[in-house]
Amino acid sequence: MERNPSELSKTKFDLVVIGGGINGAATAREAVLRGLKVALVEVGDFAAGTSSRSSKLIHGGLRYLEQFDFRLVRESRLERRLLRDIAPHLARPLPFLLPIYHGDPYYPLKIRAGLMLYDLLGNLGREDRHRMLSPRETLELVPALRPEGLRAGAVYHDSETDDARLTIEMVIDAAERGAVVANYTEVRALALTTQAGGRAGDLVAAEAQDRLTGRRHEISSRFWVNATGPWVDHVRALVPGFDGSRTIRLTKGTHLILPQIAPHHALFAAIPSDNRIFLMLPWNGYSLLGTTDTDFQGDPAGVQPDRADTEYLLSAVNRVLRQPITSNQVLGSFAGLRALVIEPGESPSANTREHRFHQDPWARNIISICGGKLTTARALGEKLVDEIIDRLDPSPGIAASRHPSRQIPLPGGRTGPFEAFVKSSTERAAAEFGLPRTLAERIVRTYGSRWPLVLGLTREDKRLSEPLQGTPTLLAAEVEFAIRHEMAVTLEDFLLRRSGLNWAACTPAGSEAAPAVAQIFARHLGWDAERRKTALDNFAKLAGSGVRK
Repeated sequence: MERNPSELSKTKFDLVVIGGGINGAATAREAVLRGLKVALVEVGDFAAGTSSRSSKLIHGGLRYLEQFDFRLVRESRLERRLLRDIAPHLARPLPFLLPIYHGDPYYPLKIRAGLMLYDLLGNLGREDRHRMLSPRETLELVPALRPEGLRAGAVYHDSETDDARLTIEMVIDAAERGAVVANYTEVRALALTTQAGGRAGDLVAAEAQDRLTGRRHEISSRFWVNATGPWVDHVRALVPGFDGSRTIRLTKGTHLILPQIAPHHALFAAIPSDNRIFLMLPWNGYSLLGTTDTDFQGDPAGVQPDRADTEYLLSAVNRVLRQPITSNQVLGSFAGLRALVIEPGESPSANTREHRFHQDPWARNIISICGGKLTTARALGEKLVDEIIDRLDPSPGIAASRHPSRQIPLPGGRTGPFEAFVKSSTERAAAEFGLPRTLAERIVRTYGSRWPLVLGLTREDKRLSEPLQGTPTLLAAEVEFAIRHEMAVTLEDFLLRRSGLNWAACTPAGSEAAPAVAQIFARHLGWDAERRKTALDNFAKLAGSGVRK
């Protein structure tokens, strides 16, 4: 996958997707798999917004059962199973421990009934079923829990993911199958045909600007999708005839990065004060704690954690911990925005996570995606492409009925049984490339079946097999690979969205790799000393934006 925005002007597309988050990536991949000529453009980097700032889970949403949203839970559970088949390296089963304390809004019998239904709505087999625990068994699994007031516990199963790499692998697959994809490409204007009698017109062209070179490109297409998440209404406003209406509600979700507390289980527990829950999961050697859910009114690009978010989350988790976590122990934080379908009168947490395809009456060939979840993005793309194909004139090679994204693995997903693959590939990587076993295993788990492409670069230059200074878990080869084959053009592109570190790269330990990464980018992209310093300063500001005091 190489960046070449000039290709956007060389053909008339069947579909242009504006927005390179998970919904846009899944839609573009689905469309190109079904024979459409597709372009995907993103104003920043792929997954740079909400799609790298989630709770890192592929899950059914146990709490949605309380809202009687059985259809969404069922779909999510089925998508979890499917993602285990097409991307086993990016949908890793994870046991969740749900401790039940006196004062919680639920009791053991209610939890047992809910988890029985959760299992029926789709699990991965016998070992994936829930089980109820006594207080003693609960504390044996997670000794960090507070014993006072503990009534019982329950274990159930969902999956953990690298949200950014899941998004990027969908983009990579679309590009390798013929889609034209471009990050750092901003749609600045949209042109609409006029119809007699005030009828809806067709969107025929977009003016896009390459934010790295300043060059402008005209894009033409038969159909368009607005998949820009928090910026959906900003893009709608570019279409002539926009009436100023809003289609989405923005809510902020903040996560804290903490020292590892429970290395083998995620925690799912009540926040009785406002009838919510928190999640804490083992993640990159840390614990990831989230999330808040508060309305947001500002510029989506400026969303950041604040002190109130930190205090709220620490108060929630400290209610169930034997040894409280202090704010000085917070290693980092990040915040993202949910772009939810507007439901008047609902609280942020009660607002549906279902998606809606919005059609403005003045433009008949553009659909805006409102709402949705990371877990169900593939299914969203499938439904949307079904609708688009129904509305396009038939063209040779376009498949209206089959749904290939259900069976075709993502680029790193051709592994077979995953743990057996990890074992054999780790041994092979360690032997062929002289890597420590732990490092070889991390490479295999991060890139799945693409790991030989990453390590193959070390045959060109043995120095690429050396760990980056300050970070023994990253190789120089990974930076080279991201620049050459995954369209990385900034330090954040690699460290936050391609390396597998995600936001752990902004912890004090993770940030130590930035200077070495900057040297490799400078060599490839011709940065001078001033440009390299600017890149490091920008990353330092990003790494320091979390509330740690």
